[in-house]
Amino acid sequence: MIFIAIILGLIQGITEFLPISSSGHLVLVEKLFGIECDFTLLNVILHLATLFAVILYYRKVILYLICHPFCKMNKFLLIATLPAVIFVLLFHSFIDNYLSSSIFLGIGFILSAIFIYLGVSIPRNTSPQSLKYSNVLIMGISQAFAIFPGLSRSGTTLCFGLLAGVERQSALDFSFLMSIPIILASLIYEVFSSPVDSIEPVSAIISFVTAFITAFLTIKLMKKIIKNKALLYFVPYLILLGILSFVLI
Repeated sequence: MIFIAIILGLIQGITEFLPISSSGHLVLVEKLFGIECDFTLLNVILHLATLFAVILYYRKVILYLICHPFCKMNKFLLIATLPAVIFVLLFHSFIDNYLSSSIFLGIGFILSAIFIYLGVSIPRNTSPQSLKYSNVLIMGISQAFAIFPGLSRSGTTLCFGLLAGVERQSALDFSFLMSIPIILASLIYEVFSSPVDSIEPVSAIISFVTAFITAFLTIKLMKKIIKNKALLYFVPYLILLGILSFVLI
């Protein structure tokens, strides 16, 4: 169990904030290696670790948002979060029942690759913009569709932000901040929607620390990737994962 906790912690921490779908990787690994245990509590721990990582990294911004609850950024986050909440309430059971197969997982990986390619490659006719209500709403709607299996939340929101004309660093920072209410919501959902399984305390601690450290380092890595315009390197990797999902599972 400790080995599984380390592997899943690494996968969650590395993939949560890279544009390659953490949930898709976890499903892929569980299916490839025949892992059939109930990991509800472990998933909660992993999500909590990545939540703490993004809060630590953006602690100054978050402290400002807490001290200024009616600031524009909080309004942006509210607008960006509502579409995902509405979409989950309306369609979550449908996606769980009908879109959980490996075929749709592969489609999600390939869609992530397409979104990255479009977000990086399509030329802009205007100079990069700062955040405003219109492009924030676009990022929020794109986040709602990231419930589709294999579709990266961070990659989808970032790339649709770029397509909406948002400056690269601003789009990345807002994509990370958008993850906080969504991760919180997913934690609450997992706790109350399924019976919580037991897990060894040592495994729980190891998985949390592994996911936390790797997630924090991954956020730093993504800042460098977006600065160096290196997002396109993820495209062939995601296409390969999509093909792997079609062929091997």
